[in-house]
Formats: sequence, C-alpha cells, structure tokens
Amino acid sequence: MSTFTDQIEEIKTLISSNSKTNKSLGYSTLLHFQERSSDMPSSIQALAQISRCLIALIVADIHDEDEDIAVQALKCLGFMIYHPSLVATIPAEDGKLVLDSLAKLIAVTKMKSVCNLGVWCISIQQFDAALLDACFDKLLRAVIHALDNPIGSLSTTFEAMQAVTKLAASLSEMMRESSHLWAPAIYRRLLSIDKRERDMSERCLLKIRSTIFPPPISLSKVAWEGLIDALVHPQILACKKNATLEKEIQQLQTSLEKSSEVQLNGFSKSLKLIMTPLIGIISSKCDVSVHLSCLNTWCYLLHKLDTSINSPSVIKLVWDPMFQAIFKIGPGSESTWQWNLCLDLLDDCISANCSDLNSNQKGQVNLCLSASTFIPGSCTSAGYSWKQYPIKWLPWDLSQLDFYLKMVAIIITHVATGTAAPGSKKSSCNAAVRIFRSVLKGVQIEFKNPLNNYDNIMFCLNTILKFMKEIGQDASSEGVGDLFNTSLHFIEAVAEELEPSIVGSPLYQVALDIKYVGSLDSVDSKHSKILHQCSIAFMDMVSPMVYLTVLYISLVVQLLTINTPEMELILQRFQSFFKIVLSLDDHLENFLASVGLLYRHMGFNYIEIWMAIVTGLNGYIDDMKDLSLFKTDFDNSVYRAICHLLSYPFILFSCSQKDLTLLKASDSLKESFVSSARKLEQAIEVWKSLYGSVSVAYFKSSAMDTFGGDLCAMLNWCFDENGSMFQYKGELGLYYKDLEPACLSFSGKVVVCILEQKLTSDTRSCGNGKECVGVCNISSGMNNILEFSSRVMKFLSINIGTEPSAVLVGSRVFSSLACFISCLHLKQDILSFFEIVSCPLLQWLSNQEIQDESAKDQLGILWAETLNCLQRSQPPITFDSSFLKLQACLLEKTLGHPNTSISDHTIIFWNSTYGKQINLEYPQNLRHVLDKLSRNGRIILYNRRKSFLVRCSTLEKNTAPQSCKVIATQNRSSKRVELMEGMIGEFNQKDKPPSFPKRKRPELTEHQKEVRRAQEGKERDCSGHGPGIRTYTSLDFSQGNEDSQENQDIRDSEAMLEMLRKVG
Repeated sequence: MSTFTDQIEEIKTLISSNSKTNKSLGYSTLLHFQERSSDMPSSIQALAQISRCLIALIVADIHDEDEDIAVQALKCLGFMIYHPSLVATIPAEDGKLVLDSLAKLIAVTKMKSVCNLGVWCISIQQFDAALLDACFDKLLRAVIHALDNPIGSLSTTFEAMQAVTKLAASLSEMMRESSHLWAPAIYRRLLSIDKRERDMSERCLLKIRSTIFPPPISLSKVAWEGLIDALVHPQILACKKNATLEKEIQQLQTSLEKSSEVQLNGFSKSLKLIMTPLIGIISSKCDVSVHLSCLNTWCYLLHKLDTSINSPSVIKLVWDPMFQAIFKIGPGSESTWQWNLCLDLLDDCISANCSDLNSNQKGQVNLCLSASTFIPGSCTSAGYSWKQYPIKWLPWDLSQLDFYLKMVAIIITHVATGTAAPGSKKSSCNAAVRIFRSVLKGVQIEFKNPLNNYDNIMFCLNTILKFMKEIGQDASSEGVGDLFNTSLHFIEAVAEELEPSIVGSPLYQVALDIKYVGSLDSVDSKHSKILHQCSIAFMDMVSPMVYLTVLYISLVVQLLTINTPEMELILQRFQSFFKIVLSLDDHLENFLASVGLLYRHMGFNYIEIWMAIVTGLNGYIDDMKDLSLFKTDFDNSVYRAICHLLSYPFILFSCSQKDLTLLKASDSLKESFVSSARKLEQAIEVWKSLYGSVSVAYFKSSAMDTFGGDLCAMLNWCFDENGSMFQYKGELGLYYKDLEPACLSFSGKVVVCILEQKLTSDTRSCGNGKECVGVCNISSGMNNILEFSSRVMKFLSINIGTEPSAVLVGSRVFSSLACFISCLHLKQDILSFFEIVSCPLLQWLSNQEIQDESAKDQLGILWAETLNCLQRSQPPITFDSSFLKLQACLLEKTLGHPNTSISDHTIIFWNSTYGKQINLEYPQNLRHVLDKLSRNGRIILYNRRKSFLVRCSTLEKNTAPQSCKVIATQNRSSKRVELMEGMIGEFNQKDKPPSFPKRKRPELTEHQKEVRRAQEGKERDCSGHGPGIRTYTSLDFSQGNEDSQENQDIRDSEAMLEMLRKVG
C-alpha cells in the first residue's frame, strides 16, 4: 500500500511540474498505473485517497495548448470519472468543475483529438443524476456542438451520439423535453451519403427510442427539417457547385429565377410539397405549440434556401403564403408571437437594401442575420430563439415593391375591422407604418441607383401613390377613423423618407385621380374665381408632393365628420406635415393647392383646417433664414395666396347661408355652433401671429410694408359682398346669429392687429432713414386699412343694441385707431382718414345706448385725437364754410354731447378754428347748438363791429366794385358775394389811400343797391343770413330757403365724401 502511495505522490509531483517533459512523463505514468489498477483494489484505494488533488491538476491541464499533454490529461480524467470506486470519492463541487470544464473544452477547442476525448469523457462518466441535472444545459450545448461536427471528424460524431445515449439513460425526461434541440442533428445523418454516419445514427436512435417515442410536439418538426434537408438542401448545393462567390452573386441577382426553375427543374415542386402542409397547419385552429413547431420548421426552410431566398419564385411560393396566413390571423393574444416574428422577418428582408454591407464594392452577399425573436415553447429555457437560423438577404429591386405593399395592405385590414380590440388596431397600425417606412427607405436607395431610369421611377411613384389613394378611399367608404389615421401616417412617411427632389419635382407629374377631389368639382367656388385663386381640379397633372398634400387635406377634412377623440392630435400632425411640405422645392405649388382646396370648403367647422394651415405656414416663416419663400415670389402668387388664407374667416362671415357647409355630426346644431365660436376665439391668435410674421418677412425682403393695405383691400371686398354679416333666415339663421359675438370680436382684434403692425413697420421704415412725414404713408395702403377699420366700426355700431360685446370690441378699436391717427401729419393722409371714418364715427357719437365707461372714454379720446390731427395738418387745413359744412353733422352731435370730454374738446376745437374765421357761413343744423353755446359764452362767434361795417361801406363808395366778388355756391340756384381779402387787409392799415385821381363811379343797379343795404345791416337777405361779411342771394330772388337742401346734403354721406374730395 505504501508502495502505491509513494508512486502516486511521485506522479503528483511530476504532473505539478512546470516542465512539459516531467508533466508528460507524469501523465503517461498515471495512465499506466490506472490500467494496472483495474483489478487491484489496493491501487484503486490509493488513487481514491488522492483523487481530489489529482482531479484539480488534471482539469487544469485538459486546456493545455500542448495537444499531447491535453490528450493524456483527458484519458486520465476519463478513468477517474468512469471507475465507480473513484467517482464515489469525488465531491459534488469537484464533479461540477469537471463537467463544466469538459463542456467548455468541447465548445472552444480546435484540436480534433481533444474534442473527441472531451466528448468521450461525457459519454463514459458515472456521475449521479443530480449532478448531471445541475450541469444539463452546458452538457447539452457541448453535445449538440459535437453532433454538428464543426471539425469534420467522424469519431467526434460517434462519441457525441454515445454521449446522447448516456444522457438519455441518466436524464430521460429532460432529454425528451429537449429532443427538438439535439435530435435533428442525428436525423439529418440518416440522409447522409456516408454509410457509416447513417449506421451510427440508426443505432443511436434505436438505443434512445424509448426516450423519443412517442415524439413530443417539439420533436415533430425534426421530421420536417429532415425532409427539407432531403428535398431542398442538395439542390441548393448543386446550384452553387463550382461557382465562385462573385459569380454566385451575379447569377443570383440577374438570373436566379432562371437557375432555380430551369437548372433545378424540381425545385418549385419541392417547395410546394413542403409549404402546402405548413400553410394548412398555421391556418388551422391548432394548439399554440403546434403553430410554434410549424413556424420553426418554416424558419429552418428559409435558412436552408440560402441566397435563393431572394428569388421571385421563392418569394411567391415560400414568403407570400406564410405571411398572408399569419398576417390575416392578426395580433391576437395567442398569436402575438408569430405576428411579431413574421414582422421582424419581413422588416429584415426589406431593410437589406439599407444595410451598410450593400455598398461593398466587391458586391458581397449581405449576410443579414434576423434579430433574435423569442417565442413560447415547452423547453426548459424561457423561450426559443430562431436566431440560430441565419438568413442570407440580398438587396432587392423595384420589381418586389408590389409584394411588400401587398403585405402592408393585409396588415392594415385589422385597422379597419370594427370588431377588433383597440390594442389590436393600434398594433396593426404601428406594424403597417413600420413596414411601409422600411419599404420607402429601400425605394429611396433605388432612386439613387443610376441604373434605374425615368420609367422605373415613374412606375415606383405611381405604385406608391395608387396604394395610398386606395387606402384613403377605403377609409372614406368605411368611415373608420383609425384607417384615416393610418393613411395620414403613410403620407407623412413619404414626405419624410423619399427624396424631395423627386417627389417635389414637376418632372415626375402624376394625375390627380383622387375621387374626393372629383366630388368637389360640382361645388360652386365663386369666391375662388372672384379672388382669382389658383384652383385644382380632378385629373390635373401635379407633382407627387402636391398629390400627397391634397390627399392629406382631403382625409383631414373628412375626419371632421367623424367624432374621433384624436382630432386635436391629428391637427397638430397636420401642422407639422404642412411645415415639411413648405420646406420642399415645390413649396409654392403645395401652398397654392392647399389654399385652393380650403376655399372649396366653406363652413365654420373647417376653421380648424384653416388654423392648421396657418400655424404650419407661420412656423415655416419663423424658421426661415433666407426668406426664399418671398424673394422667389416673382409673380406674387405666394403673396396673393397668403392674403387669401388670412381672408378665409372673413369670407365665412360674409358668405350667404346657402354657400356654407354644415358639419354633419352627431352633436346638435347649437353645440356645433358653440364649438365654432370657441374655435374662433383660438383662431384670432393664430391669425395675428401669421400676420405679424408675414409683415416682418415682407418688410425684410422688400423694405416696404404694403401687405396690410393689400390684405385690407381684400377684406373690404369680403364685407362689401354681403353688406353685413349673418343675414340668415329661419332656425338655422338663429344658430348663425349665436356666432356673431365671436365674429365681431375676431374682426375687431384684426383691426387692432393691423393698425398696430402698420405703426410698427412705418416706424421701422423711418428709423432706417427713409423719407417720411409723420409715420404713415398713404402710398402704403393706408386708405385700405382705414376703409377696413371703418367697416368694422360700422358693423359694431349696428350691433350695439343686440350684442353687448360690440361695445367692448369697439373700445379696443377706438384705442388703436386713436394711436394710429396720432402719427398722421400730412394733409392728404388726414383728409383721407376724415373722409373714410366720418360716417361710422358719427354713428358711434350719435348712439346714446353706450353704457360702458371704458368705451365712452376711448370714444372721447378718438374724437379728441381726430380734432387734434385736423389742427396739426401740414399744409394746414382751411377751416372755412366748405369744411364746416363737411363737419356739420359731427359738430352738431359733439358740441352738445352728453359726454363732457367730447363736448369740451369740440368747443375748444371750435374756438381755435372756426371761432377765428371772419367769413363763415353757418349750416342750418348747427345754428341751434351754436346759439345755445354762444349765449352761454362757451363758444366764439366772430363779433362784427358796426364801425367796421361802416368803414366797409365807405370803402365801397371810394373804390372800384372789385371790393366784392360773386362766387357760385354748391347750390347751383344761388351765388355768394364776399369782400376781397385784400380789401379787409387794407382796413387794417393806418396808411392813407394812394392819391391817384378817382374814377367816376357808375350808377348802381338795383341789385347792387340791395346788396349794399344787406352789407350795411339794413336788412337780411332772403335766405336769412346775418349782416355784413358774406351774403347769399337768389339768382332771381324768387327761390325758396336753401337751408333744407343744405342740411340734406350734409347728412348725405356720399355728398359729404364728395365735398371732402374737393376740399382736399
């Protein structure tokens, strides 16, 4: 015994040595000692005592790079773990170390002999089942690796099958459950051309038949894989035989279908033979595990098809039927895994066009491995991955576009299904958009391919647009909001993914064959015609981007008729989409088409569409750096379209009832109009934002602000079309009447915005050193702005009695208008303002129903500023009888106005202007108030002293009759006689008249005598005017009093404006 112990210690010392010679000698001695110990219990006992120490050394050396040492160590280890007496002495920890080391060694070693012996050790080990159970997964992977025989050693295959037999005997149930992992490698060898492999496989299967029969579901697919190997794999290998990789690629890319169908005559039949039962199983209502097995078999087929997977015939026979079957089932709770798996496969196939490997100059095959997708199974691991099956994708061309779009269309069917759960619809929508975007990325690559000509690009564009048009039409016919939403996602994807220079190019024009646009041809678009808008019509030839823009807007418009909770989000997406559209090269055509289409929809419910377009345009303008949208607008098309866009709300205000479209929703009419009123409150902020951005942009691009004036000219037309807002009849008219406060508020805020922006831009213009007097310049459209302000004031005054909000809106308008005119200095500007605003101002000043103190104050400020600007005019305004006649109606209301701030300012104005005039004719309608105020001493009427009249008479006797002149008045039946201004000045001098001889004065006529009597105050003329300075006489002294006619003329607004033009 001591001798054996000494020998063992000596062996241990040699094995522990760092010398390879000693180590090799130690293992050869140990191996010899083990062989002799088989029948000697004492030697076995000696080994058992030191086994733990020896095993630690041996396990380390099986990984030695020296093959001889590793081989000897493995042989010695095999004896240690085989002999029952020795195995019993090995602790569980050491046993686990041994098994783990063997599994790792088998997987990583490149030495055939080492791999063989490693598997041999597993096949002969005698560890108990508990220890094997703990290391099962690692042992199984090692055995499967050996079965696959990467080294190509027949002995390795044999030892692996022996290991399978050993494990099946020890862990029968676990091996049965995992049989789908290891059995295929054995089954495939039943078809081997090497008889030795076939025999080994057969003997192995016979030994383990109790483990695999009856076969579990997971194992049933093994038979399919064997069939695939027999029918497909040999033909693929034959196709690739004697071909270099480069020639293979060329063959597969140019004539793969020919090689598959001609050279391999039975290939298609083989595929049909495999696919027919697979499709039958996957379409049936079998258990999930059966579907799992079926799909795993199909994935194995894809792997075995190698690069021929990209052949059109394979796509038709293998891809198409399986995808259709699974996508038609949908993403249900039990089918989610297969739905996701097929989506990943399809996405990987499509994405091969976008792979970086695709740009390889050598044109190598794109070995794109599909992402790992875990699917449920009954194996011990958490899930089963088909990542073990790499698939060789090749770049695809435009000929496969129809197939991919067909798959997307099938996926979309679940979005339109009314009975589908919301979660299922959302999953289907996301999946469709995901695949469609991948297709577009591939198409984009093909657009850049110089081998594709114009016809190929047009084919692609027409195919994509036709697909999206059909989806949109399906949404329209079925009225499904989710399908509308998906269609919008598709359009957004095209705008974001495809080359802008192609989809926006007029070179690639397509017919506008959208049915919805055709239905609009019958709509009377009179506003578009009058405004000379660029309109669109069914079957017009347009760029692809215009086509998509029109389709997008038409879908959003139709969505308004559906009570969808996502409408607000959709409108936000529309804003973003429209901003993208404007950033493209053909932004002009897209913008004009959008505005033209909007004008085909007249109704307050479409104000949301208008807001989205305006917001998108405003965002684009704010982000512009080079103002290209305006600088390239050579024919003012964009300029006019923006004016049309900002005029849209006012078109609605002035539309007749028959021209407006009602929203056909489930809500009541009243609720619909209440909602529209609420939207108008939001719309004003959008309107103001765009107006400000456009004004600034145009000023920067042209250094001249004419935008406000041009826009107001269009807005004035909108009001003039109908005369006033909301002239509707019947019950519907009452609902429209409810919108009036919101519309009045909208109009008033627009006036304020335009006036403030005009002041800002003109101030900026002056700051730039440009010549200006005051701030405003009439050539910049001030008249149009004032005309618009006047119209709004008129509508507000009309509605004071019925709409309390009119007074509040009016107050804001008065404030802005007062600020605006405070900057006027030119006579031409001031007279224009007075001419335009007099009539509505008179209406407001005459109204006694205004109760709001703020409105009263602002009206007073506006009137005071009006009087101030008349006094500061340059050149000065002559406050004579003609101008007094023009102001008579306003002065009549303001001199005695109950609001003292108005009357006081008017009295001050009178005393500083008309109160200083000598020759003044007082209109009849003013005499009552003038009489009252003059007797109270509040106003000044010129005091004609008698001495002055006498001197006038004396002067007339001593001078020629040129001291007076006869002037025809505006009333053609009378004339006016007044002193010459030079004669009045002469009386103010103290110098004596010149001493030239007097000319004999002719005898006065009767007419002249009566004139003199009137001048001397002896009598009044027939018209009742006061004595002295001026007198009006009838031409034939037989006409009646002209006061009534004069008063009528003053009150006639048209006559008033005509008089003002003459004064100016």
